[in-house]
Amino acid sequence: MKTRWIRELLSFSGKERTGIIVLLFVIFVLIIIWKMIPFFIPEDKPDFSKWDAEVNAYLSKSEEKIPVRLALNPVPFDPNEVDSVGLVNMGLPPKVAASWAKYVLKGGRFRNKDGVKKIFGMTPELFEQLDSFIVIPLANNHFVKTWGDAPKVKSRKEYIRDTIIREAFIKKEKPRVMMLELNSADSLHLLAIPGIGPVFASRIIRYRNLLGGYYAVSQLREVYGMREDNFNAVSQYFTANPSVLKTFNINFATVQELGRHPYVGFKTARRIFKLRDEKGKFTSSNDLSSVVAEDSLKRLVPYLKFAQ
Repeated sequence: MKTRWIRELLSFSGKERTGIIVLLFVIFVLIIIWKMIPFFIPEDKPDFSKWDAEVNAYLSKSEEKIPVRLALNPVPFDPNEVDSVGLVNMGLPPKVAASWAKYVLKGGRFRNKDGVKKIFGMTPELFEQLDSFIVIPLANNHFVKTWGDAPKVKSRKEYIRDTIIREAFIKKEKPRVMMLELNSADSLHLLAIPGIGPVFASRIIRYRNLLGGYYAVSQLREVYGMREDNFNAVSQYFTANPSVLKTFNINFATVQELGRHPYVGFKTARRIFKLRDEKGKFTSSNDLSSVVAEDSLKRLVPYLKFAQ
């Protein structure tokens, strides 16, 4: 009983057996035909000769190219006194100039020309062009490299003691403070500030564009990712000139223009637009107090114009 259904499943009538045999024969014939097709119909092979010729021509030209040497316009300079603007004016790449300026601002000192080779991005070719223009006054050489070069009148113990004192004095030297105006500083100047890297520099500029400029240094706290300790470290290097702010007329601004401002947002922009349609043009910031939060309105006022 248990195997009866299996026998019924595998049992075929005479016509069914004939049909299965015919089907298998047809499949066999089709397989044979598929295998024989390449012998009667040759396969078209793609011609890559033109492509190979173009690739070989390009590679040969690339190999013939001579590396372009960076052209500089150096002048005699003290590597401990130069700033990023001066370095860029001499033709140095901006990244190298920023690394150099940041090292000096943090209190780093070049005691000899070899120290310049350690600047991030400095290549042997670049240093070769600068070498003869680097001037390090004797006053900057606070120590002697080896004890054997020290004055013979000093003992080894005296030399080590004096070296420790000189090194301590060098570490206590405070870096020069370079004040920047927030609304005119570019990314290169921002990178020269201790505590500001490429990410923060781009965020400061991006937020400045969204605001229309900074009217106070304290607005840096609003930059994404700016912690209080970061702000305290970098704020001392900045000033803000409110006279260069980019203002907009609240009576003619569109919802899109208002919504993009960090102190408004699209939800508040629609409220302002609706209130303007209902009550007419605004004459002062007091007209906005019903739709804009007090703290946001206080920060927004420097960017507003109420011309009719």
